[in-house]
Amino acid sequence: MRVNDLTNQVVLITGAGGLGIGRGMVESVLEAGATVVGVDLSAEAAGRLSEAYPQVRALVGDVADEAQVQRIFHEAGPVDALINSAGIGLVKPFHEVEASEYDRVHDVDVRGTWLTCRAFARQVLSQGRTGSIVNVSSVHGTATTEGFAVYAAAKAAVEGLTRGMAIDLGSSGIRCNGVAPGYVPAELGFGLPKDFSDESKVLVDEHVNDFQVLNRLMDGRHIGDAAVFLLSDAARGITGQTLLVDAGLTLRLYNSSYSRRMN
Repeated sequence: MRVNDLTNQVVLITGAGGLGIGRGMVESVLEAGATVVGVDLSAEAAGRLSEAYPQVRALVGDVADEAQVQRIFHEAGPVDALINSAGIGLVKPFHEVEASEYDRVHDVDVRGTWLTCRAFARQVLSQGRTGSIVNVSSVHGTATTEGFAVYAAAKAAVEGLTRGMAIDLGSSGIRCNGVAPGYVPAELGFGLPKDFSDESKVLVDEHVNDFQVLNRLMDGRHIGDAAVFLLSDAARGITGQTLLVDAGLTLRLYNSSYSRRMN
């Protein structure tokens, strides 16, 4: 058996139509031998997913809507594992955020994670099975920067939810863990540098070389491979943990250029 083997498992992945982390999750899980049910809010994204990976069953639904989550799990049938990759961001000083913007971020990132995890747990428990969950957090759940207060609060809530779920579900054999990505280019991520600079590639290169410990640009597969590990039997003794997959971004007290001036 391969160490990170998911053969004969059905894995439901939310946010699977995204071109960054979602796509990386799909590729990693497929490579591990699992069957994938991919969920996305956008019919267009779900269509792209089906076109790129015909073996993936693509469903459309809003994870923040309770009725739609119930429908998703009904259509998916028995599921062995869940990856919550669906999420949205917000870059805005907290005192300028409108209540509707706050609600939408927390509806998708926190409520959506809770609803899908609850649906998965109820399905597994009702069938007397075990299973595993991986929730996608962010480095912003640990440390953040200007304009990210609402997003950071949502991702910190996801990590707290993951820990609590692990306690509640552990006696039933359901493991709950998380991954916290650093910078990964994606539909959201590609737009983000342009909010600060027209020279987005230059800004991304500076981030990789000046703030990360590993001077390489991550992609969705880095996050997907970590999720596969947490779902697999290789991580059978791990639950309630959120694994930072950030190329060392959150290790630094100072960025590289400042450190060089100090030394």
